Amino acid sequence: MHRHKKLNDSLLIDYLLIALVMIMGIFFYAGNLIKQSKNISFNKPLEKTFCSLANESNDCGQIQKLWPVALMIDNNPDAWPLAGLSQAEIVYNTLVEGGTTRLMAIFTSVADIKKIGPVRSARPYYVDWVKELNALYGHSGGSPEALQKIDDLDILDLNEISYLGPVYFYRDKNKLAPHNLFTDSKKINVARKNFELTDKTTEFVHWKFSNVPVRFLETANKIKVNYSAMDLFNTRYDYNTSTKTYLRFQNEKPFIDANDKKQIAVKNLVVQFVPEEIHLDAEDRLKIEIVGQGAAWIFIEGKLMRGSWTKKSPSERTIFYDSNKQEIIFQPGNIWIEVVPGNRGVKME
Repeated sequence: MHRHKKLNDSLLIDYLLIALVMIMGIFFYAGNLIKQSKNISFNKPLEKTFCSLANESNDCGQIQKLWPVALMIDNNPDAWPLAGLSQAEIVYNTLVEGGTTRLMAIFTSVADIKKIGPVRSARPYYVDWVKELNALYGHSGGSPEALQKIDDLDILDLNEISYLGPVYFYRDKNKLAPHNLFTDSKKINVARKNFELTDKTTEFVHWKFSNVPVRFLETANKIKVNYSAMDLFNTRYDYNTSTKTYLRFQNEKPFIDANDKKQIAVKNLVVQFVPEEIHLDAEDRLKIEIVGQGAAWIFIEGKLMRGSWTKKSPSERTIFYDSNKQEIIFQPGNIWIEVVPGNRGVKME
């Protein structure tokens, strides 16, 4: 009996030693990545010309595209003001559980962005937008459906809830969790480097851009999108004739970027109508179908085009069309897409 006890004790010690070695290895690997991040220079001029998602060139197919990074952004009032959205090239906004909304911001720029976030958890329909760009997807955990889809679609996964979280994200001690997780452009570029994406070309269909003034016929100086009975998450856009952009409001207040303390200004605004959401579980998580086709309103330079959208599969790009079924040509600049499920009210003046 004593012999068995000694054997069991010996096995227990062996298991503990193995576990200790594994833990030390994890910390050593993460520590090396952190050291790498400190040794990378971000001020060197780019040797190649990269194509932005909001590029002015119609020949973007001939220009190397810098690998896009998509970040899930908190839109809870406790997170306001959000940081970094004024420098995002594309921003999606739509419903999540409880009548609230969440944003996903997409960046290809290597410009200095001192703070981006707060970063929150993944939802499955956002993953379909990530897939169409082959983007690196930054988030903090996610719903079971989202995490499964990330795996099924082979998404480049930048999940904060992992041992690599401290390499790519940080907690702001001046804000309360879970509304205090942030990243920045330096950490994004470290992620590109560590995922070996720095010198690779992405494969996705680029939208069209032109400086030629739009020829939409309807005037649209004010747009209001009602997501829920709570004004907190309802949005409004007012057209500014001097800048030729739409200024964004939420809860009837200017929507401010915490980095520059300025109101978000949008060059191209899309309202994409999708089928009514399906409530999945007791947590009120949603299924929103964004693969398919439907109506879309495109607002540029104070004008409206009533058009349509189509997305044939998760890996294929969403394409927006005018009333003549011709692909929309956007103005150079950022694009915000308000994705509206069901028959929710969208008002225009």
